[in-house]
Amino acid sequence: HREPGALRSDPIVTMELGPGIEAGNVYASSKGTVGDVDQLVLQFQINGGNAWAQGITYGVEDENSLRLVALEVANMDAVLNNQSFQVPLNT
Repeated sequence: HREPGALRSDPIVTMELGPGIEAGNVYASSKGTVGDVDQLVLQFQINGGNAWAQGITYGVEDENSLRLVALEVANMDAVLNNQSFQVPLNT
């Protein structure tokens, strides 16, 4: 599971949400196929010591593997303004 590690290691995310960041329940998902590659999107709640946020992951799956290609986080204000922050991934 890569999301919690990427979230916990990002200084902007931990500054905003505080310590103890955990990925919560998935509340929306979608899947599409382009050629032999499946594209996946998950929206989930992120719980921290100070607040909550929305997480969005983007992944691709082919016959060999499932890879996380992007992770976005939006705090409470950003969710209301339809904005998000791209979390760097160590892939």
